[in-house]
Amino acid sequence: MARIPAEMIYRIDRIFRRPRVEGRESALAYSEWEYRTGTALVEKYSKYFGRIEGARLLDIGCGLGGKTVVYAEKGAQVTGVDIDPQNCGGAVSFAEARGRRIDVACGDARALPFRDGSFDFVVANDSMEHFSDPAKALGEIARVTGKGGSIFVFFTPWGSPLGSHLYDHIRTPWCHRVYGEGLLEELLEISLREKGAADPAAGAAAMMKGYREENNRIDVAGYRRILKGISGVEVEYEELIPPKYRFLAPLTGIPRLGEYFTGTVVSILRKTV
Repeated sequence: MARIPAEMIYRIDRIFRRPRVEGRESALAYSEWEYRTGTALVEKYSKYFGRIEGARLLDIGCGLGGKTVVYAEKGAQVTGVDIDPQNCGGAVSFAEARGRRIDVACGDARALPFRDGSFDFVVANDSMEHFSDPAKALGEIARVTGKGGSIFVFFTPWGSPLGSHLYDHIRTPWCHRVYGEGLLEELLEISLREKGAADPAAGAAAMMKGYREENNRIDVAGYRRILKGISGVEVEYEELIPPKYRFLAPLTGIPRLGEYFTGTVVSILRKTV
């Protein structure tokens, strides 16, 4: 059977509505989007955050500091950590612009540069799916959390319609499940060409390199398996949020099939020892 040309598939892809993803205009816009996201999370899960004033809080994968600043404004003693030095610098700059002081360390979640039990709260928001070794990272998160402390994990699982993280260019839901990597690269190249990129082929190749290296493909079942191997941690609350319509929430509980209807995993853990 003849292969459908990438150009034709790209035109079909344009039929889908582009996911509403904010903060793409600049680093500042992204920090401000993170800030709004962090504010909403603390409000929604306030029952579990409780009063964080004076608490030692670690924000893993702090990005450009928007969410980190929210925790500081709530009165926590905040430390951010990110593997990207540019993010670390951006987080400090955003905090300073907001009149807040945060400590930021450049480091790898697989080997956090902190002593055992250093924090009362650890937050990993939009990070779990990017850790090169999520099992080791979660073990480290548990290690640096003190007894009775809370761990908040929010992430997009691989089965999600947006699990590819290529939605800035490819709109097709579950594109990483529908298309092979060769076709994904072709679609990225077409998108970059239409956006006026100087070298669309090189840009697409670089994006695919990031796609392979920065998505660990963790799904809900895989995350739960990892949790079972972490001693001294119990699940206090779990929520599987559908990607768009709340009425689809019951579908997230169906074994295997539910992976495709889960847009965000919310996992709140308690350190028991």
